[in-house]
Amino acid sequence: MKMSDSGDECPDLILPPVKCDKKVPVTIITGQLGAGKTTLLTYILKVQHGKRIAVILNEFGAGSADEKSLAVGENGETFSEWLELRNGCLCCSVKDNGVKAIEMLMEKKGKFDYILLETTGIADPGPVASIFWLDEELGSDLYLDGIVTLVDAKHCLAQISEDRPEGVINEALQQIATADVIVLNKLDLVSPSEVERVESTVTSINGASKILRTEQSKVDLDSILDLQAYSGLAEQPTKFLSQGTPHLSSGIGTVTLHHGITTLTRVERFLQALLWEDVYPNIKIYRLKGVVQEREGQIMVQGVQDTYDTYPIKSSTSNGQTTLVLIGRNLDIQIFQSDFTKICDSEEES
Repeated sequence: MKMSDSGDECPDLILPPVKCDKKVPVTIITGQLGAGKTTLLTYILKVQHGKRIAVILNEFGAGSADEKSLAVGENGETFSEWLELRNGCLCCSVKDNGVKAIEMLMEKKGKFDYILLETTGIADPGPVASIFWLDEELGSDLYLDGIVTLVDAKHCLAQISEDRPEGVINEALQQIATADVIVLNKLDLVSPSEVERVESTVTSINGASKILRTEQSKVDLDSILDLQAYSGLAEQPTKFLSQGTPHLSSGIGTVTLHHGITTLTRVERFLQALLWEDVYPNIKIYRLKGVVQEREGQIMVQGVQDTYDTYPIKSSTSNGQTTLVLIGRNLDIQIFQSDFTKICDSEEES
């Protein structure tokens, strides 16, 4: 596929075939319109960081210096040409959720070490994240590394308070609730007291994510890459012990459930009731993470919405507890902890 002329001769980035067997991490970049997603990705495409990153832009807005070379096709094409940039990155712009672009990008496997996928500002990132578990073909080449949500410090409180029809969840709330890292952006536009108020509100919605403060979307790439948020190498959920008050108007918050030694089978019985069996009909789970303490070791649980997976943990935590962190709507800690304890203490089904 034709690449743009950069004026410099691009080095041969093709790795030996054995290296191409390594799975490529995908980071989903989400946030409301104007939060700074495209600014972040444009920054990544320009700065010299020594990393080989493929960036898939979903909303390439007017006014960008790079827009002319990233025009989306006019006849319904899913993606435009892949462009090889001076800093070693690859870039394209797309019209849909980017999955087709990722499939085409994998034909260039060996030219990049990371993929950053921008979702549309009105999108719930959960279904996109689930694709990397449900699509076996994609999952053989890629893995979901984490979800990064940009939050506009100036407009966040108004955005999460916008009314929606009954039964429809505000997209800004979904994006915050699903995040593994939250980038609190545009701090130069608000006072220090407003920053504290926004961060407190964000934490009330998702108390299990790292928050980065920034201006003009400039972040240390190491803080949003290699998160391993959906693997056994993720940060242990035992560091997230928030039982904070949920965001009052939405009912979205974070709860942490505890138990001692149990089995993955028992914990999965609780998760099946929680996610699939309509035992708790008024709740909605956006993100879950946990550690199951078995007699012979520990197992990590990671999930988005109604999809989850389990991974063995190589380095055990020291407290020997089973911990399950849930981020969602209408979560009743008393009911959940009671049911979780009963199931974890119950007899194994034969």
